[in-house]
Amino acid sequence: MKGAVPRLLMSLPNRQKMRAAMRIKYEVSAGGVLLRRRDAGFDAMLIGRGSPRVWTLPKGHVEHRESNEQAAIREVREETGCWGEILGRLNEISYWFYVGKAKHKKSVTFFSMRYLSGDPQNHDHEVDEARWFDAAAARKMLKYVNEKRLIDLALESAMQHIGSFEVEPALASAMEQRSS
Repeated sequence: MKGAVPRLLMSLPNRQKMRAAMRIKYEVSAGGVLLRRRDAGFDAMLIGRGSPRVWTLPKGHVEHRESNEQAAIREVREETGCWGEILGRLNEISYWFYVGKAKHKKSVTFFSMRYLSGDPQNHDHEVDEARWFDAAAARKMLKYVNEKRLIDLALESAMQHIGSFEVEPALASAMEQRSS
């Protein structure tokens, strides 16, 4: 026991170095489950990265002076090439990851969104592919369990807002332009 105190004091600078190396970086992101009506069901937009493809929901950092809703619309547009309208907030997912030795905690707020316009071929360079999937297939393609649950929540939200899916998005946009 005599040697324990001096050893503790001698190792203090190393502890400080270790604590500095283990600082946590907090990140705030937003994303969306973009849905479109097809026949009696819904399609969901997913983004894919890598080979083999890892399919996820579109999301990204909330920029300075940007709301979560604004970030979700922007990120969905950038990563999928498609514009969406927010129907409601779904849930927040938080998770931990490392980049090198830096520990990150990321919180992502997801929104249910209705497809308005756009083409998945116009996605940005951050993703390798953006594609529509039948909602059940999208759920199976997603890698992360929390994102699978978001598909279920988005479908519930879509059913509560079913009237907004009845008008074709291009027609709705043209009607809005005429009325303004």
